[in-house]
Amino acid sequence: MNIYKDGGRVQDGVGLLTSILLRYSEVGSVHYWREQHALKFTFMITQHDELSSFQEILKPALELFHQLEGKSMRVFDIACRSEENVCVITVTRDVDSMTQREVGLIVELLKREYKQNLVYDEMNLPEDEQVFQEEMINHMLSSIQTHDIDKNVVALREEGRVLVFKN
Repeated sequence: MNIYKDGGRVQDGVGLLTSILLRYSEVGSVHYWREQHALKFTFMITQHDELSSFQEILKPALELFHQLEGKSMRVFDIACRSEENVCVITVTRDVDSMTQREVGLIVELLKREYKQNLVYDEMNLPEDEQVFQEEMINHMLSSIQTHDIDKNVVALREEGRVLVFKN
């Protein structure tokens, strides 16, 4: 049994990242960035198009989403780096204004924009498991919104498994 001095917040962070990867197979990795109290999502696509078209869609969509929710984004960044024949897209968002529905919106917009070029593990979670993971994401996001995690945490997918690292 593990006992954490921080009351389980690191455990909530690990659970959050794991649930995001389980629910959204399109997310290659997710990183909790302690210094900015933000999440960095990475996605991979097999084309080297300009990222500007996705930026032109994503930022206004998230701004409208947050306007409807009555919140504002403190941290928003999108970047792309090419590695061999893959473009790695990183979307960074602050935890304070993020919701599970926003994560779903980001994934859906990315799927719509890049269709067949998105690299991801084919996972067929039953619908009830998808709903459960969404509820877990909401719960754990709420938990770490009120209590910072004192460590950076990274979760990534490798050969069908989710690996989590703390530092």
